[in-house]
Amino acid sequence: MKIDIAHITKSIKQVWMWMLRKDAYIFLLFVGLATLFWWGRAMSSQRDIDVKLPVIYTDVPTEVVFYTPLPTHLKVSLRDNGRLLRQVQNTKPTVTINLAEQLKKNDGKIHLSPDVIRQKTQDILPGSTAIQHIQPEDINSTYYVEASKQVPIHLRAEWTLETQYQLSVSPVLEPAFVEIYGMPEALDTIDCIYTDSIFVDKVQGTVQHTLNLQQPSGVRTSTTTTLVTWISERFTDKSFSIPIEVEGLPVDNDMHVFPKTTTITARVGISHFAEVTETDFRAVCYYPTTNEQTLEVEIVCSSPYVTKMRSSIREVEYIIEQKP
Repeated sequence: MKIDIAHITKSIKQVWMWMLRKDAYIFLLFVGLATLFWWGRAMSSQRDIDVKLPVIYTDVPTEVVFYTPLPTHLKVSLRDNGRLLRQVQNTKPTVTINLAEQLKKNDGKIHLSPDVIRQKTQDILPGSTAIQHIQPEDINSTYYVEASKQVPIHLRAEWTLETQYQLSVSPVLEPAFVEIYGMPEALDTIDCIYTDSIFVDKVQGTVQHTLNLQQPSGVRTSTTTTLVTWISERFTDKSFSIPIEVEGLPVDNDMHVFPKTTTITARVGISHFAEVTETDFRAVCYYPTTNEQTLEVEIVCSSPYVTKMRSSIREVEYIIEQKP
């Protein structure tokens, strides 16, 4: 069969010319109005729908564990006009059930009656919406209360520092403690919770990593991760010349040490450079109890901002004289 392309083209042009006529516009206008009237009537007429509404439970302590999981959705059959039902279907409001009163009984059982579930569901629906049916009709479960205690989180990590950098503080964990839950005999064996191991190379400035917490068998934790922060800064050296003191000197003796002073070189973070002074250091040797020829010099530092230090003198010679 031969297709007459010219004839088909001509027919399409004739239809198009007809649609451009004024009568076609009027026809299409009435079709649009009729559609709107039909839609409005459909939305205002009574209809039935099934919708799944999410449900959450409040005031449940972390140490409460349910043997049978509570349902997370309710399948609800509703009747109302189409517009309101469509609104419910689109927004899916959440049914909130407070379990405080149930858990106060402390009998290990949860029972939510059909009346309670229906009322909680009706509270979140438009006033005109009728509930035909709810599935499940009631909610039953059993639970137990775990023992709990708080333990520190221990970091399992190794790191290196970029050249000319040092840590301003020890790595910071947030949180640094975690609540653990389980049977009392399991908790008694646990003194801390460890992080997964990590190696961080060339720490410079502030570096952060989120680490998972290792979960001991039969125990759960209030959080499963911790944020670890390394804070580093450039350092410089600061030097002081301080006298060498003698400790434990008897009141009737004098003791002279040689040399009398030592130079302390301390490594200090740039941000605390001005806060470290010579008063933060002492060079101490102790009165001899035997006939050793030299005494070791001990350096004592009271500043938290000094990470390393060295002394130019490690040992001193001495002379003891009797006071007149």
